[in-house]
Amino acid sequence: MNIVRANPEQLFEYGPFTVRRQRPGEALSPLVSVDLMSLKLDARIPMQQHQDEEVFTYLWRGSMQHQDSNGERTQLSAKRVIVVNAGDGVQYEESVPLYEAELLQAVIRPSQPGGEAMTQVLERDQGIMTNGWTELAGPEESDAPLELRQDVYIYDTLLERNHTLDVPSMPGFVAYLTVLEGIIRIGEHRLGRGDAVSGLDSSIEIVGDRDASLVCFLVKPDNFA
Repeated sequence: MNIVRANPEQLFEYGPFTVRRQRPGEALSPLVSVDLMSLKLDARIPMQQHQDEEVFTYLWRGSMQHQDSNGERTQLSAKRVIVVNAGDGVQYEESVPLYEAELLQAVIRPSQPGGEAMTQVLERDQGIMTNGWTELAGPEESDAPLELRQDVYIYDTLLERNHTLDVPSMPGFVAYLTVLEGIIRIGEHRLGRGDAVSGLDSSIEIVGDRDASLVCFLVKPDNFA
């Protein structure tokens, strides 16, 4: 088990942006980066070009507007999750016109470069499920609602205090769990906001110490056939 504690050196503050960047490392490639972000009202990430990356954006508080180069706008919230398969190239911007937002944004390297750019949105009226994992995204051949062009699955949950959960598991895949807010216990270890853990045994239970919002990635590393 490898615990990565929230570190002030990972925290970047610039105007209305606060970003905590996690780099899972080569052992968990192709999960390139995981950013935990707080955006104040009227924050704006200007139009940028993206290519050959899968961008997963997940809000657990507030709302954010996603706008592509064609002017199409999508409002994101805890009830609306988005994946951009950038492929050969796509441009978009993100802004916070209504409410402050707290979100996770992960960049995943696709298994093959190129391909048609695509934007996918998952709508779920009930929002985040409590005390059970919801599969949000997975490889194209899976039944996951959002498709990734890579062997990666993504799950979320709201784990209530004193409830327990097993870690998602799959043969040949490694779990990477990040705590968005709240506190959990894994064995003798307490993890809080901004902490992450990988290399978890499938038999290990997660215990809610305080109500905790969690996202878990299952990644098939490059060194697995």
